[in-house]
Parts: sequence; structure tokens; C-alpha cells
Amino acid sequence: MRARDRPGGGRDTVRAILVALIQRRRAAGIALALLVSALVVAFGANTWYQNTLYISTENAAITGALVQVSSPNPGRVLEIAKEVGDVIQRGESLATIDLPFSTSLPLGGARTAYLDAQDRLLKVPSPAEGVVVSRNTNIGDTVSTSQALFTIIDTRNLWVVANIEETKIALVHPGQEVDVYVDTLQQNFRGVVESITPASTSTFSLLPAQNAAGNYTKVVQLVPVKIAVQYGDAPLIVGTSASVRIHLR
Repeated sequence: MRARDRPGGGRDTVRAILVALIQRRRAAGIALALLVSALVVAFGANTWYQNTLYISTENAAITGALVQVSSPNPGRVLEIAKEVGDVIQRGESLATIDLPFSTSLPLGGARTAYLDAQDRLLKVPSPAEGVVVSRNTNIGDTVSTSQALFTIIDTRNLWVVANIEETKIALVHPGQEVDVYVDTLQQNFRGVVESITPASTSTFSLLPAQNAAGNYTKVVQLVPVKIAVQYGDAPLIVGTSASVRIHLR
């Protein structure tokens, strides 16, 4: 007589199948739990490793020295010699200014006039070698000595400023190696910590926090760190984002 034909044989078969399914599920659950535990341990170990050997931040940007150029004398813009993006050498002319002269009026007073004469023309030289990044004047404009006509930046001397949390800044020192990732180029560069600004970013804020009521809410401050980057001829763009990883060991 077959098992399923015996009294209770069918129930025994079903029970055996259920027990097997339960055991399989239990084994699968144990395997899943072990896998999750392994992932948690690996994540924790990686986090510990990263925090122990590196300080990382995405709060960083390409920076350079901007040089604003103005006319040494007031006058009228007669010629524009350079445009945004043009490379310029030190001493090369950026614009030509027509210097005014005053003439007396028959009934008294004076009038300012322009002759466009060669002896009344003034070249505005570039004080540095670099690239023109802004032009703030047009032909025909009347300009003063304090008015910025052009802005120049030396693309051969750029660096990265990374804002590091004050709770980690004690671990940062000049000379430490840095991995720099530039977003615009999607490329990594090597760098080195050059200096640490002895003031937080909030110190330079246009609207510094006021504490008239005598209350202070503690907020983690950021400290600017200057990083020299070995970028060669790579076309870095001032003001664009970067990510840095400072080697602690």
C-alpha cells in the first residue's frame, strides 16, 4: 500500500513538505542576516578607515587672485583692445582713454571737451599677465580713476580653498598631501595643504551674526584651508566646485 493510500499518509507528506519549506526559509533568513551583518561591518570599517586616515569635504572651490584694472586718469573710453577670455601680457594695452581738457566759455565758466588728439590719448596697461575675466566698460563711456574697467586673473597661479569643520581643523597641517577632484574636468589632481586661515568663514560674512540679546546658538564653524594644486596646463575655472581629501597619515 502506498503512503498516500495509508490512513494519515497524505497528511504526513504535507507536513514533511511544510517542514522542508520552513527549514529553507530559516536557512535563507540566516543567510540574509549574515549578509546584512557583513555589509554593516564593512560599511562601519570603511567609515572608520576614511575618518581615521582622511578628512574629506565637497565644500571647496577653485580660487585665484583677481586684479582689477582702472584708468590712471579720468576720461572717455576711445578704444577697447581686449575682450573677456583674451590672454594678456604685463604692460599690454587693455583700452585707450581720451583725456579731456577744459575751455573757457565767453560768459564765464568752463567746458570739458575731447579732441581725440594723439597727445591727449592714454593707454591703460595691464598690471599683470593673465586672462581677462570681465570687462566693465564700453566705447564712449566716461570713466573715473576709481572705476574698475577690467578684471584679470593669472591662470598659472590658481589654488583650491576647502572649508573644513572646526572640529577637524586641528588635524590639518601645512604640508599634508591632498587628493583634489575638479568637477568641471571630472579629473583628479594632487595637491598639498599650503596654509590655514586663522578665522572662520563667518568672520568674512557681509552680514555677520549679531548677538544683541546675549544668546548664542552653537553652530559648527568652517575654517578655510588653502591647497596648492599641481594642475599643469589643465583649464581650471575660477569659482567652480572641487572635492578634497586630506591625507592625515
